[in-house]
Amino acid sequence: MRVNPVLALAPRLQRAAGRDSRTTTVLAVTAFAVSTALTLSVVAALLGFIDRAAHPVTDLEREAGGFYVTLAVTATILLVVPLLTLGGAAARLGVARRDARLAALRLLGATPREVVGLTLVETALQGLAGAVAGTALYGVLLGVWTQIPFQGRPFTVGELWVGVPVVLLTWLAVPLLAAVSGAVSLRRVVVSPLGVAQRVARPGLKAVRVVVAVLAFGAFMVVSVVGQALAAAFVGIMLAGLAVAFLTMNAVGPWALGVLGRVRLRLARTPEQLLAARRLLDDPRAVWRVVGGLGLASFVAGCLAVVPLLAGGPGGSPEDAIVSADLLTGSLLTLAITFLLAAVSAGIAQAAAVLDRRRELSLARLAGVPTDLFDRVRRREVLVPVLVVSVGSALAALVMFFPLFGLAALTAPQGLLLLVGSLTVGVGLVVAATEATRPLLHRVLADTVVRAD
Repeated sequence: MRVNPVLALAPRLQRAAGRDSRTTTVLAVTAFAVSTALTLSVVAALLGFIDRAAHPVTDLEREAGGFYVTLAVTATILLVVPLLTLGGAAARLGVARRDARLAALRLLGATPREVVGLTLVETALQGLAGAVAGTALYGVLLGVWTQIPFQGRPFTVGELWVGVPVVLLTWLAVPLLAAVSGAVSLRRVVVSPLGVAQRVARPGLKAVRVVVAVLAFGAFMVVSVVGQALAAAFVGIMLAGLAVAFLTMNAVGPWALGVLGRVRLRLARTPEQLLAARRLLDDPRAVWRVVGGLGLASFVAGCLAVVPLLAGGPGGSPEDAIVSADLLTGSLLTLAITFLLAAVSAGIAQAAAVLDRRRELSLARLAGVPTDLFDRVRRREVLVPVLVVSVGSALAALVMFFPLFGLAALTAPQGLLLLVGSLTVGVGLVVAATEATRPLLHRVLADTVVRAD
């Protein structure tokens, strides 16, 4: 009986990759689990608010149920893109090492269909394992979410349970997302395996990304001003604008980091400055995978900078006080989740970068580069982009929503305090997450010394 070559090669390819592959698999499953758990939590909250609006119990739920649903939809939009970004990044973990292995198979005669099939099997299984683990984590988090009151009373577990159909759909969607992201990452292997094997550099990023970004942001600012007069279309315009903003940031972010790399390269005066700038310039997409989650989270923080002003407005009734408190609570929860996602994404992407650069690191270590220099380079490689991306993304959000909120978002002390505090905590979390990869870097370097001996 003839065995399918994809099914026959998949386990052997996984075993041949050794300990690095096992580490990458654990990181990918962890990323899928975190994104699945938080996605189910966000969807559960949205469904809970919809159910309360449809079956109100209190006067506040009758009068403001639709308003809470709108807020929940907005929060879902703000969170779904970072969640999808983390899931996509998980599918691309170890892409350089996987590309090298599969390129070798292509050069030995494997067909493009077989190469893609191997990737689909590997990433889909990681996605399925992460989805199952994430569902279990979502069940654990239900006990946390039921402690947070909204509309004057906390949600029950029944209100926040998404149901078996949604869980099964998640178990189907997450592996599908993983497989699609993994297949997209293999375009170079399928088209030019020799280029991958020879480590040919990717084409540079074009400045046209900035032109598209400026046009997109400008169009939203104009449309938002017009949309204020159209109450029925205003919410849709806002949500579409947020989606456009996230897509634009993902397109422009790597280009901006490439420009930053060229500037840092000209200003470099020490070996660590030179190496950090060179790495940033050589592959800005890889650095964006580390700091991009923080960029999205900082944009969310900029969008929510006006919330303390709205929540602190005049209002004497108990219902107004509850709505104001819920606005602030929801904003803080949204920020906490986005910055947690940013930290997880940064830590996982940085760990994957260390494994993908094993060959480069090994050669440098054998050439006599000291271990402490690698640590200094890693810190400089991340710290400056983190600061630039976080501040730049928050400012972009403030500029984008200036026609709607005016100077209120810039001058309200509570909003500025929330923004500065969020960015400080977020940057600290991301830096701490990248520092957690230090033992992995030292292990890779130690393996190099052992093999050399």
